[in-house]
Amino acid sequence: MNTEPSPRKVVYLIGAGASQACVSSVGSSKGILMRHLGEPLCLRLQHLVRTKYSEDPSLVNFVNTVVDEETDFEHIITFLDDAPSKRHRQFAEESRKAFADVLRERLRSISEETRGDELNLYKVLLDMYSIGPIRETLQGIITTNYDEYLEGAIEEIGKFQIDFGIHVEPSSQQDEHLRLLKLHGSFGWRDTWPISREQDNDATLWIPPGIHKAKQAYPFNVIWGLAREMLSCDVLRVIGCRLGANDWDLISLLFTMRHVNAATLPQIEVIDAPEHVERLKMSYPYLELLSILEIEEIGRDLISEFTGGPSQEFSEFPPEEQECIIRSAGNEENWFELWLSAKVESLAINLGTVSTDLGIVEKFLEA
Repeated sequence: MNTEPSPRKVVYLIGAGASQACVSSVGSSKGILMRHLGEPLCLRLQHLVRTKYSEDPSLVNFVNTVVDEETDFEHIITFLDDAPSKRHRQFAEESRKAFADVLRERLRSISEETRGDELNLYKVLLDMYSIGPIRETLQGIITTNYDEYLEGAIEEIGKFQIDFGIHVEPSSQQDEHLRLLKLHGSFGWRDTWPISREQDNDATLWIPPGIHKAKQAYPFNVIWGLAREMLSCDVLRVIGCRLGANDWDLISLLFTMRHVNAATLPQIEVIDAPEHVERLKMSYPYLELLSILEIEEIGRDLISEFTGGPSQEFSEFPPEEQECIIRSAGNEENWFELWLSAKVESLAINLGTVSTDLGIVEKFLEA
């Protein structure tokens, strides 16, 4: 009688922090997070108001006195879009285009600098599921990112045909499909029928930054609906997604996964700074999140690495020692790369092999 447990069904929720981790892992100093884009975006908006809105004192005053590098652009775009003034709504639309231009330029600059190496962490993650005895199945990936790093990694692996959940042309012809749901759209999609994938496409099909995520129309209503279905899994790994106040629709999706539509009780692992995860636990206790220190197969060793102390379960430490461990972990690690290294090392020990046809995981382990 076979008593071997069934492989765990795993879904990944990938945010901008994961793509930033990919970029940082190959030594690039460039950033794609909102805080990295603040200065060029601020300059772009100042130029915009100077050249097109100089006759509107309210907008001139707003941009020159309120907007700076620390501004939450999702907030201001939303507030301007809700204004009763047509002029302000027009400025909000042009601000969204400015954001897209700034991010595109940054992604292009990174690509020229790294020549494709920024895809490596994603390629390791994908290749990990080609390790023969691994006791997990990759059920799919959900992402809020506009970049095409995941698509690039999947296509370089060459094993899967990408299933976006919607009709996107052209498509590859691999027999095995991997579902990749882009909740906010993509810089690589053109708003045609059927949707087409093109490089350097100015007519981006996306949900722009903003507090309200307009997902009622096709294709986003389909994509978000499929995401709800995909989240019927055993493990959700959240990588580089901050789950902040601007992500309320996403948090609602996770609440549904955890408490409404799942036959099992999925485990949510957040691959990020433990201090950040503790704050999330206080804000969203109903999600029952686990930090990287609490993941069964790697947490003990990471605790020992951070503290120089014994290797034991995080829950076995008294509360005051847990706080010290969290502080000792700090905030400056590349958490995606750290988790991936610990995960691969654990697989090598427990399975006795991390061999794959492409050898990407083995090369990563040896580096």
